[in-house]
Amino acid sequence: MKKFLMVLVLVLVSTTMVFAAGASETASYPDKDINVYIFSSQGGGTDAWCRFLAPLMEEDLGVKIISTNMPGANGGTAAQKVWTSAHDGYTVLGASETAMFFGANNVAPTSENWHFFVAAGSGGIIAVPVDSPYKTIQELVAAAKASPKSVTIANSGQGKGWHTKAVTLEKAANVEFKHVPYNGSGPAITAMLSGETAAVSCSTGEISEYIRAGIVRPLVITEAQGETFAGWEGEVPAAAKLYPQGAFAFANMFQWLGFMLPKDTPAEAVEQFSAAFKKAMADPKTAEFAKTQSAKIFGLAGDDANTLAKNMEAVTWWMAHDLGIAKMSPESAGIPRP
Repeated sequence: MKKFLMVLVLVLVSTTMVFAAGASETASYPDKDINVYIFSSQGGGTDAWCRFLAPLMEEDLGVKIISTNMPGANGGTAAQKVWTSAHDGYTVLGASETAMFFGANNVAPTSENWHFFVAAGSGGIIAVPVDSPYKTIQELVAAAKASPKSVTIANSGQGKGWHTKAVTLEKAANVEFKHVPYNGSGPAITAMLSGETAAVSCSTGEISEYIRAGIVRPLVITEAQGETFAGWEGEVPAAAKLYPQGAFAFANMFQWLGFMLPKDTPAEAVEQFSAAFKKAMADPKTAEFAKTQSAKIFGLAGDDANTLAKNMEAVTWWMAHDLGIAKMSPESAGIPRP
């Protein structure tokens, strides 16, 4: 009898261990903290939106989301970190429309290799310190025409969106600026405020608080439509209307901010992450935050987000190619001209 009981105990223990092991192997996502690697510096739009959404998504996912800034290589440093980590949903890329230039800059896998979660985006802007000698965009352009490359414009990185917007303005106005790249819009704005550069090309969301405070003068919105700001009199004009030669680029290359996961991430992880993202985007606090960032909400995931990214990649890659700032030709990747 003792022998029988000992055998029965061993069988029960063994069975329990097998079930426990099986449960561990099939544990539902997520069962540990998630790491988000933000591919730009602190203080920019990507950083602001990723850090805002993280705690809202934590409420649904039930785990911590740890955000780490990892700027460099036009977003490629963080993208490669995520790409070379396990594709299990626990290593996420904090991203923006800069990811649409991965192919053009030859720094990371292109859109077909990722899932996209597109939260929101702000318009582009060229701005100067409020005490700048340039009171209008026409005055800044005239100075560049009189003395080529004398007007310095900071941007978030060569070959990225805000650099491309400034180059588009440059070509459309037939002048030459001196473009000064930084590791993100935060450092670029600081450079402008400190007088290191004459102006900055960034998003309205990244600089709106300085405009409201009367520290920064907005010169032009590098989009199809102008924009108004609290505390600033009148509408800031649209570059597409003042410089129509660049209208297509101003209208079709826009900012988006959010997350990316490798395409072969397990479906369960993608679904759970997507559900938490959508709940965070539907939270009333998100609409309030978007107002402070002068941002338009997209709230896209799944096929809608992936299609937006694929179409935008074609536009931005060909734009960069036509402006002469792309390292790789879109034709080499089989990207047709939009």
